[in-house]
Amino acid sequence: MPYIIVHCWYPNHLADEVAKKYLETMEKFPPDESLSKTIVPAAVSTTRKGIKTITISEVERPKLGDALERDALFMAEFRHINGFRFEMKSWATVEEAMKQIGMG
Repeated sequence: MPYIIVHCWYPNHLADEVAKKYLETMEKFPPDESLSKTIVPAAVSTTRKGIKTITISEVERPKLGDALERDALFMAEFRHINGFRFEMKSWATVEEAMKQIGMG
């Protein structure tokens, strides 16, 4: 099963605004276990440039498109926060990657 991993970055001074938006967005888009299983709901770290977060979800391959679309809608809620950036990607498991090169 692939993973959807979302990294977010924002300056320290935006922490309150981002946290408020996160809580609002979680109410609007609560976790949907029919699309994906949350592995890491939200982990937070500080860096020299500000705050970084990561979320990880495991998805059944046939539901990957729907799960990515839902996560994109979630992340779009942050679009008006100037200085907030994110990256969302699907990742294969090692087993899936090995199959892709004929070694699984």
